[in-house]
Amino acid sequence: MKKAMKQSKLITILNGISIFALVLMAVLLLIYANANNQLSQDNKARYDLTHNANRFMDGSSYLTEEVRAYAATGDKTHYDNYQNEVSNLKNREAGVAAMQEIGITDEEQAMIDQMSSLSNDLVPLEENAMKNVQEGDLQEALDYVYGAEYNATILEVNELKEEFLSALETRTLKRIQELNTRSMIIRILLFAALVLVIAIQLVVMSVTRKRIITVRDQMGEISRGNLSAEFPLEPDTSEIGMLVDSIHETKSVLKRYIYDIDSKLAQMAQGSMNLSIDTDYIGEFLPIQNALRQIL
Repeated sequence: MKKAMKQSKLITILNGISIFALVLMAVLLLIYANANNQLSQDNKARYDLTHNANRFMDGSSYLTEEVRAYAATGDKTHYDNYQNEVSNLKNREAGVAAMQEIGITDEEQAMIDQMSSLSNDLVPLEENAMKNVQEGDLQEALDYVYGAEYNATILEVNELKEEFLSALETRTLKRIQELNTRSMIIRILLFAALVLVIAIQLVVMSVTRKRIITVRDQMGEISRGNLSAEFPLEPDTSEIGMLVDSIHETKSVLKRYIYDIDSKLAQMAQGSMNLSIDTDYIGEFLPIQNALRQIL
């Protein structure tokens, strides 16, 4: 009885674990989908941040190139390009606004502010240079935009640009790596849960198959008239368990009938007719009970 009950409980426990694993897989799939969606958003944000950082920096570099070209050539086209960038295109301002909308840290904002402040410090020098060009004094204009003060500020801005891009790349890459690691862990958990479900179902199938084979063999013994063959299974609440209960009951009833018939016929063969048929026969065995009574 203990062994059979353990098998039944084992199957129940295994099925419970299997259901839990399936529910866990469903939850993990939702988490995995959310992580992938977050990863996609962060990848886009990373690209947009880099794009707008370059837009901000390229706008600043463009102004430097145009004012220097104007000072060197006196070509008004460069002056118009400079003014168009400052008054209309405003790539620097647009780049900063886009980065702020996406999301930047306080440290990154501080570097942007410092670069903007340094760029603003160049404006008086650039205005003086353009004014000198308009007055025909190109040499004086060149001194403004190629002088030590201007070059030192440009160098400082460029160093800040490199530092800013490096900080931005490090932060966004770290976030992407964290999300990739999370997705990988979820994939591993999903695979483990799937393997667990498969393993549990294989065990359940093995245990169930073993019980079915045992039932089949026992029915074969009964069909051959062997009611004393060992039948280790015990009934439980499962379908197979109820079938086992029916087999045990069938064997018990058949053995009782056979014993009663054998006992009565043996006594009758010895001449003892003062017998009573006190065993209740049922179903197809009832005519045997009636025949014994008629003989007596």
